[in-house]
Amino acid sequence: MGEQLQRHRKEHGMSQENLAKHLHISRQSISKWENGTSLPSFANVVAISELFEVSLDELIKGDSQLMDRLEHSTKLNKAYIIVVTSVTLSVIAYAVSTSIYSISQVTLENVLFLPIMASFICLMFSIKWKELEKSITKWTMLFGILWLTLLLWPAFYDFIAGFVSGWNAG
Repeated sequence: MGEQLQRHRKEHGMSQENLAKHLHISRQSISKWENGTSLPSFANVVAISELFEVSLDELIKGDSQLMDRLEHSTKLNKAYIIVVTSVTLSVIAYAVSTSIYSISQVTLENVLFLPIMASFICLMFSIKWKELEKSITKWTMLFGILWLTLLLWPAFYDFIAGFVSGWNAG
């Protein structure tokens, strides 16, 4: 893989730095791939294949180590882990909050509003936006905007209504 990568990179007149910028990674990663110290992720192999306009087969031909890794990869998608873990924790939290503590939905929404907003803001600042940008389609944007608007609308409504009624009462 390293030899193939280096050959294609040089044929296209690219430095390791230029290729790294195209892939949004460090130059050191390219160097490690080319000298065989490490292997690129499948997503990077596909991106390199598209960039150099060569088939995946041609790019990784003869690299049995990479082929084995790609074929036997059992790594779960991070988004999948986030969704499954969140749903599981939500079900557990629901069961605990309704059966043991008898917390009403309104009380729960009021208590959780600020932690929800804080965690959302932290999430937005922790995302590597340049890398995420590559995978977002127009439909993803549309559904993301719709989902977030529907999620935030009642929360802001309750927060502002509570603020206004507190202001008027004080």
